[in-house]
Amino acid sequence: MRSEREIVDSVLALAKRDDGVRAVIRTDLLPVRKYLYSCNFIFVVNDIGRYDGDVFRNSLGERILLFRADRSYPEMFPGTKAHLMVFGDGATIVITAMDRDAFLERYGGEQEQRDVWIGDTYQKLLDKDGLLSMDDRLEERQTLFAEIPTQAAFMDACDEFWWVMKTLAEYTLREELPAAMYYLNVSVRGLLNRMLRWHIVLQSGRPVDMGILDSHLERLLEEDLFRLYRATYPDADYPHIWDAFDAAARLWREAGNRVARQCGFEYPRETEESMLAFIRNLGNPI
Repeated sequence: MRSEREIVDSVLALAKRDDGVRAVIRTDLLPVRKYLYSCNFIFVVNDIGRYDGDVFRNSLGERILLFRADRSYPEMFPGTKAHLMVFGDGATIVITAMDRDAFLERYGGEQEQRDVWIGDTYQKLLDKDGLLSMDDRLEERQTLFAEIPTQAAFMDACDEFWWVMKTLAEYTLREELPAAMYYLNVSVRGLLNRMLRWHIVLQSGRPVDMGILDSHLERLLEEDLFRLYRATYPDADYPHIWDAFDAAARLWREAGNRVARQCGFEYPRETEESMLAFIRNLGNPI
């Protein structure tokens, strides 16, 4: 497999030969992740439309996969052409072409930490015209979480949690597996992660690096809470989905009470009890 230096050199050589590429930035620098050998680059270009084609087909080695993320998820890649490539020697290279305005919008300011799935570090490698005035960003900022809930935000989250738990129960009772798993692993889990982030920040008293997609949660959370969190991941058997439902309810109660105590709020115990009773009765209509 090519070394990191060999990949960077080959991408830079390609960019230097192409007059349409005016700058190159390497992104997603830190941390170095075990079992993830990937080099990500942004090409700042004059003519973004030119990079809609397969312009890197024969220029970087024997390619075995090209995924055009901008075509599949245009709302996530506005004004960009994202080429995600895997090569036969084991290397993964991502080249995203964008114009200068799109680059500055993406990397020129702070972005909210919420279900972050890509980092925001970058290092300038090539600038043919002096277009890029910002300094390199070598530490993740987008994955830092510092939010402390207001009472209104806390109560809204509790109300939303029990609404999506009710919906999860309804799909599970009807044995509609795809919808049930969606609500568990997207809607319910997203709210659980928010409550756990609040708890971690309040406990630490400072902003916390949660990692991409909250990947640092296991090492940041107390053992008893993470044990419950693990139990919210079931297989596809409906009894096990109900076990995960119970674990999610217990985790919400425990983490929610800790956040409420730390903030001086009152945890809505009556709402929880009423909603759990309502959900238990779903299978026994009057």
